Amino acid sequence: MEYREFLRTTLPHLGLRWRRFKKKNIKRRVINRLGELDLRTLGEYQTYVLKSEEERQHLSAILTVTISRFWRNARLFEILKETWLPVILSRMVSDEPLGIWSAGCASGEEPYSLLILWQESFASSGPELRLLASDSDKRCLERAQLCRYSASSFREMPLYLRRKYCTNEGGTFSLSQDLPKRIKWIEHNLIWEEPPENNHLIFCRNLVYTYFTDSLQQLITERLHHALKPKGLLVVGRKDRLPPGTEGLFRLADHPIYERVDIPEII
Repeated sequence: MEYREFLRTTLPHLGLRWRRFKKKNIKRRVINRLGELDLRTLGEYQTYVLKSEEERQHLSAILTVTISRFWRNARLFEILKETWLPVILSRMVSDEPLGIWSAGCASGEEPYSLLILWQESFASSGPELRLLASDSDKRCLERAQLCRYSASSFREMPLYLRRKYCTNEGGTFSLSQDLPKRIKWIEHNLIWEEPPENNHLIFCRNLVYTYFTDSLQQLITERLHHALKPKGLLVVGRKDRLPPGTEGLFRLADHPIYERVDIPEII
């Protein structure tokens, strides 16, 4: 079985758009997995995947490892600071913690960016921040908590912030070691698991609406709607769009930001 045929006939069972995974680096991950399982062919691996839910979860995790960087889409962080975080804060009940969830956080660049933004602009006068970061790949979460990154990871981050929060160690930059302690890190698979609830703001960029099938996007959009507080915000990737049929769940507020639409209860 060729790699392309493996993708075409296997990935729909995982809810993934198979054409997105033809790159050589992704193929290398799959071939490496065969070696770990002592399997010789993609046909053998396909049989194993389709029989094992645990392996389907593992395969979806290694396929959807995302590449990120600090302040990715810098304009987004500006409009969050100037407009949308103040809007959220104005709606909150006194003494209520601000819940932010970075879903599919990869190696941590996104949640650290959110934490630094909060520290710089809101921590002194805002409520307590409850920042959750999740990924389906345990290895990504471990790397995130090491706080070590290449210089290219910071190319969109304002220079004064990099100088304030990072230490240059011979071309590798390290964040302050107290930052990981301010974030709750959890292993979580968006395909297979229900999301954590009571969030004011959810970041779900360049994953669900990039790699998942339309039907799975619909399901996860419904879950994310449930995971947000009333009028909570969902942030997607710059090229992402919510699938047709979800207009009653979210309204486009300021792309790539969507606002949760409250659904009237049926008595």
